[in-house]
Amino acid sequence: MLRAVIFDMDDTLIDWSQREGDWMGHIRDSLRPVHDDLRLAGHPVPSLDWLAHIYTEQAHTAWDRVCPPEWACPRQIDILANTLQALHIEFDSIQLEPLQRKYSWQAMPGVRVFQDTPGVLQALRAEGLKIGLLTNSDLPMWMRDGELRDLGLLDYLDVRVTAGDVGRLKPHFAPFRAVLDQLGITPDEAIFVGDRLQDDVAGAQAT
Repeated sequence: MLRAVIFDMDDTLIDWSQREGDWMGHIRDSLRPVHDDLRLAGHPVPSLDWLAHIYTEQAHTAWDRVCPPEWACPRQIDILANTLQALHIEFDSIQLEPLQRKYSWQAMPGVRVFQDTPGVLQALRAEGLKIGLLTNSDLPMWMRDGELRDLGLLDYLDVRVTAGDVGRLKPHFAPFRAVLDQLGITPDEAIFVGDRLQDDVAGAQAT
């Protein structure tokens, strides 16, 4: 019996095809409060542009290490920690999570909800089905929740999980299991909707 539908996020529920601006600029804007906080705390921080450059390098390095069968997912907080280490900025691990909270992630300009997304979610809700979300993102879900809230989708979703929260990327079974467990259902009680054959289709079928 079908009890839930679980969706991928990017390019499934929301459309990135018309995003505006450049990625580095978006990272720089997200890091601005982190940069300000470090500077006010007296740390010898470089320019915001250089901080964004090193952060992006660390992110690329972390993602380049991803490989099967482990599919270990980078975590944004580790990328941030590695950035500080690369810049020889001393920090206490206890202070890292509050600093991560300064990272001002938002939806990129031009990113929008697909036209039929709200109607589909409303129809599923009307049928009494639970709705889950699973995205291959290194960001914690509380960051991506801001995007979903701004796009008007957050209230439709009963459970939301990022691969970074779980520590494994789709197609690994672990993130799929995490969503199923939070929904309180078994694999044969759900269907998964995504846009990538390996990550979404093969991963869901192997769960």
